[in-house]
This record gives sequence, structure tokens and C-alpha cells, in this order.
Amino acid sequence: MLELCIFLLVVGILAIVLELLMPGFDGFISGIIGILALVASAVLAVIAGYWFFVALTVVTLAMLIFLLFTFIKRKQFHGKIMLTENLGEDLPQIDLSSLVGKEGKTMTILRPYGEADFGGIRVEVCSNGSMIERGAKVKVIETQANKVIVSELNSN
Repeated sequence: MLELCIFLLVVGILAIVLELLMPGFDGFISGIIGILALVASAVLAVIAGYWFFVALTVVTLAMLIFLLFTFIKRKQFHGKIMLTENLGEDLPQIDLSSLVGKEGKTMTILRPYGEADFGGIRVEVCSNGSMIERGAKVKVIETQANKVIVSELNSN
């Protein structure tokens, strides 16, 4: 019984270390297997009365949790998962209401959203419901909050 507890403890540690070194490699199955193996090892040790082994398993779990948090801080997954920069300051501030009445050219197909160029100013625009092909001439008919609504010049 002690051999089985030791085997499950080693398998659990190896599976969790594998998950730490290659996260997402197998869809976090090795992490689940590792946790289940450690829990099974502790449960079998309690049933068999190996209290020193239960203490060893708890200490091992505590060390693995400590290493996990240390590893995550060192690898700085936080910056790779979440955007930490503020991009709003780098964007040019354009008064969209000044575009009303201006003519421009679509840079992408508007379905109904896309981009158009108005004299060197590239803006995300919305057509008035219809699809407009790339390269078509458009005119800004109105702005609503941060939305620029255009219509195709040929359809007026």
C-alpha cells in the first residue's frame, strides 16, 4: 500500500511539473491527473494509517503551489494574457462632427462597417444599411457619438 501511495505521489508531482513547463500542451489534462493522483495518494495514506506520508503529501502540495506562483510571477504571464498598456493616449483625437459633408473613398468593403479615407484621415465608418464596395466614393451624412455614417455618392 505504501508503494502505491509513493507511486501516486510521484506521478502527481511529475504531471503537475509537466503542466507548469508546458501549459496547455495537453489541454490541462496533466494538471488534473496530477491533482487527482496527489489526492488519491493522500486518501490511501489516511486509510492505511501512514500519517507521515499524509504530512509529506501536504508539504509537497504547499511547495508546488509556492513554485506555481513564483513561476507565474517570473514568467510574467500577466503581461502576455492581459493588455497592460494604455493605447488611448497614442491615438489622435479627431473631431468627428467636422467630417459631416466631406467626401472620401472606402479603404475596405463596408458591410455595413469598414474604413474610409477622408483627405488622409482614415476613419471607421458605417454605411446607411447597404453594402458599399472598396474604392467607392462616399460622403459623410451624419455622426452619432463615435459613429460616422456614410452613403455612397453614386446612390444619391
